Amino acid sequence: MLHVVRLALPGSNAFLLRGARTVLVDCGAGDQRGRLVEALAEVGVAPHTLSLLVLTHAHAGTAGNAAWLHHEHGVPVAVHAADAPILAAGIDRVHRPTSPTAALVAWLGAHRFEPVVPTVILGHATPLWRHGIGATVVHTPGHTIGSVSVICPSGEALVGDLVMGGWFGGRMWPTHPVRHYFAECPDRVPRSLALLERLGVHRVHPAIGGELAMAEVRAHIPVTLGHEALGIAPARLRERRLATPTHGHDLRLT
Repeated sequence: MLHVVRLALPGSNAFLLRGARTVLVDCGAGDQRGRLVEALAEVGVAPHTLSLLVLTHAHAGTAGNAAWLHHEHGVPVAVHAADAPILAAGIDRVHRPTSPTAALVAWLGAHRFEPVVPTVILGHATPLWRHGIGATVVHTPGHTIGSVSVICPSGEALVGDLVMGGWFGGRMWPTHPVRHYFAECPDRVPRSLALLERLGVHRVHPAIGGELAMAEVRAHIPVTLGHEALGIAPARLRERRLATPTHGHDLRLT
């Protein structure tokens, strides 16, 4: 039985997937390290026992403790091929703002973090069974070109910053789906959500805010992005050029 455990960090969420082993999804900003250690201890998990760290994307707010977990505790780090250079450089890419609030958020947020070379390069679809977890990581571009979501057999998905819950960092109406402040390729957000829905996802866990119902996400996000329908998008040339070797079997979803 796979269990999803939310670790509420200042400014973001990290998640534990607990099955035969334990996988951490995202790890918060570097200045949240103390709280991350406390949150892990509260559920009885020592950092060195983690079988894998999956990063939904390579940004300071979600990957800030990746280098520390890898170098100090030997935790393998997984990220999509398109975001691997960002993780190795430790510098956020500049993304397109999706609202006027984004300017303030960009000014307040960190843009640099401790770099680390990823151990596992994720492809289009990568199962986690070799790491003791019955879940699959699927490429869901939007917030970044290399953003991924982790899909659980229960129909839950950990989606990083593909969408957000609520406003002001999820402090107000955390279960109301809204666009994230930034998106590298905003036109891909509704299409990535469509993929998740086709794969049976009905509950979404974002990095900011609370748990979201997919029906609510579908009702709000396409409208605010100006799309009439959540359709299947043809693969972009940029994505087709990605070299995506994976550790383990690669499920080529179509």
